[in-house]
Amino acid sequence: MELLLPTLRKRKLRLLHGLLMGGGSCVLTPDMVEASSVETSSTNGRGTFVKLSTKAVGGDYITGRLPPEADTKNRKRVLTREANYHPDGGQVFFPQNGDAFVALLALPGDDVKPEDFVAFYFDGSFGVQIHANIWHQPVYPITNDAVFLGKQGSVHACVAVDTAIEFNKYLSVPLKVNK
Repeated sequence: MELLLPTLRKRKLRLLHGLLMGGGSCVLTPDMVEASSVETSSTNGRGTFVKLSTKAVGGDYITGRLPPEADTKNRKRVLTREANYHPDGGQVFFPQNGDAFVALLALPGDDVKPEDFVAFYFDGSFGVQIHANIWHQPVYPITNDAVFLGKQGSVHACVAVDTAIEFNKYLSVPLKVNK
């Protein structure tokens, strides 16, 4: 099934398991990391954080952190402990300048576990539509800075999970495709 989204650069996308995906994508497998090792391994519990600035819901918030040993100029993974879903509607993320990105997603269900999440790599030639009830984090650009066009429901109800509190685990999300 192909859909045309004319407001997002007239790119053709195909519907796949509740996600709209184009041709330049692949699946990556997140690892789990003990929360205690992440929170005590960097200076005073601090590290290099991944921050999102959003006009959609207003403000900035932390979406993850780099592993303590990470090279900030050649990021290979990002650690995250939070995800959410919106029961009232979906979201669309589309890279304004064609920047590659990774989307962390899990199928619907209120008993979500860290191992339910899958990371999808997108080459930047198209965006992703996340349907209602799909667990997600905002997308992770491969570069240090990227701008995404977005659209989401007007109500924006949110159900969240914190894997560090509920499972004592961070998700280690790959940002590079192994060749």
